[in-house]
Amino acid sequence: MLVLLITWTTGVLLLFVDFRNMSARWASATVFCGGVDGLSIVIENYVKPLFESNPAIFQSTVVEDGTSFIAYYLTPYTFCMFGIMYSGFVSRKYTRLLQFFLLIPILFIFYLISVTPNSIHPITYFWKVPYILAGSTLLICSYFMEKNPFMRRIRCFTNLGFIPTMMFVLTNHYILPSLGIKDGWQYSRWIIIFSFVVFILSLFRHGFLRTRIRIERQHISSLQQLTSEASMLNQAIRNDQGRIKWYGDKIKTYAMATDQKVLEEDMNTILYAYQRMQDTMSRIQQKTKEHDLHLEKNSVLDIVKHCLNRLKDHLHASGVDIQIQCVDPSLVSWCDRLQIEETLHNIISNAIEAMPYGGVLTVQIDESKKKVLLSIKDTGMGIPKKHLTRILEPFFSTKLNSRENFGLGLSFCYHVMKKHKGNIDFDTKEGEGTTVYLSFPKKMRR
Repeated sequence: MLVLLITWTTGVLLLFVDFRNMSARWASATVFCGGVDGLSIVIENYVKPLFESNPAIFQSTVVEDGTSFIAYYLTPYTFCMFGIMYSGFVSRKYTRLLQFFLLIPILFIFYLISVTPNSIHPITYFWKVPYILAGSTLLICSYFMEKNPFMRRIRCFTNLGFIPTMMFVLTNHYILPSLGIKDGWQYSRWIIIFSFVVFILSLFRHGFLRTRIRIERQHISSLQQLTSEASMLNQAIRNDQGRIKWYGDKIKTYAMATDQKVLEEDMNTILYAYQRMQDTMSRIQQKTKEHDLHLEKNSVLDIVKHCLNRLKDHLHASGVDIQIQCVDPSLVSWCDRLQIEETLHNIISNAIEAMPYGGVLTVQIDESKKKVLLSIKDTGMGIPKKHLTRILEPFFSTKLNSRENFGLGLSFCYHVMKKHKGNIDFDTKEGEGTTVYLSFPKKMRR
């Protein structure tokens, strides 16, 4: 009962955290299929005794055969598909073909079982073992090939959550039974409890399957709602601002014509306040407005240099030294240059403000097989833990000049990365600094 409860709880959480993520779906399918074996035990020990007065109900082996088939034959398949999807080594076009191609052995075994239901077919070992080994190998390779330190940590916890359990399944399902040892399953609950603990801790602290509950999901709907509300608010305020501007200019003209200096100064103050309101509303609307992507081929190094050049006076005034590390100066990406530059501008501005007494700003440009990897590291004060879960919330800001900073910068950055099908991650330590990781595809469909 405990094994079934833990495995299916994990499966539900994986779907709940990020249902649109295909890796999460296959991971959830793996967990559900593996948990079906626990369901057969629950039926045998708890449900079947309830029908002792009418044993004919359970004379049929449909339920037992069905749960056994799912656990023994579908679990290796779903795990292999999870490894393929999560590693990202295979393009989406071929993964769709693989998910059908890899089903062929299972369909063949289903046919054999229907012909000779009471026999165990040795041929199953020739594909179930490779499926599990292939899935584990893909997960391990994806960890070692991951260049983003933050994502590498997430892959580490994901591997810890799956690989030990699947190696246990491989050993006790196939290797030990072939040697005549069939009591290894008595230790299954401990390996499953270990995997569940790894899953829960990493989900809330570091991430699991590229998802963190504490940041990734809490602000998306609020940003979408903010976009709509900001548009309506902007329209309503601009109507009143137009009247203020019209009457203000009219009274100022009258004051000048009648040589009323005090009245003219008062109207200048009102009109200055009007202009400030205009600028404020424009800045809020610019940060919350939904912009279409204009994809073009751009040099990543050129984007970074252009952004740093825009901020050179601010960098010099703050005493911040710049270090650019670029693996391939010719690296290009199909992206919206203006939005990526604005994202970098917001992040670098935050980094400069985190180093009021000077420091070092390191921008690293790297690449994986399909993605551009950027990291912006500062040696500033870091982000306090109590604020880390809120840094992507609209209008949340810890800056002293909060009247000039509306707390929309990082929300905008997150939104831009998601539109580019990328990610933004943070690694910070108080007193040591913060590193922001950006990753987005080299190529995107228009």
